[in-house]
This record gives sequence, structure tokens and C-alpha cells, in this order.
Amino acid sequence: MKRLFAAALVASLALGAAAARADDASLFASKCAACHGKDGKGGSMAKSPIAGMAEADAHKAIADGKGKMPAYKGKLSDAEISGLAKYVHGLK
Repeated sequence: MKRLFAAALVASLALGAAAARADDASLFASKCAACHGKDGKGGSMAKSPIAGMAEADAHKAIADGKGKMPAYKGKLSDAEISGLAKYVHGLK
């Protein structure tokens, strides 16, 4: 019974993580890709690549804004900002 519970828990966590990554990708597509490019390697407005940026740096830039980029603190939840920062860090 313990093995069954453990397997169900692992499967549930994996599905939750996959859903969170999908949400982060969707949020990136709607809030970031227009300027930073769909792959984070630079776009029409933000020429410098952000793909692979350190998670802490991405979090600060998203929350507080940077250059012409608006601050999203108060517009996005802390969880959304953290998810976006992880997503940007994971872009290759």
C-alpha cells in the first residue's frame, strides 16, 4: 500500500510540475516573447538575449523592471514571477 501511495504521489507531483511549466511557457509567450523573442534570444524591442539568464537576475528584472521593460510586481503574483524566472533560466 505504501508503494502505491508513493507512486501516486510521484505521478501527481510530476503532473503538477508539467502543468506549471506549461503555465510558465504560456505566460512567457503572452508577456515576454513580443520583445524578447519566443526563444528568449532577442527580439524586436529587446535585442539582448535573456535565455539562460541567472534565475535571481531574471526574477529581479521581471519584478522591478529594467530599462524600458515594465515592472510586473503587483501585476503578476510572486509565484508567476518565480515561474517566469525559472522558465527564462531554463531557455537554451
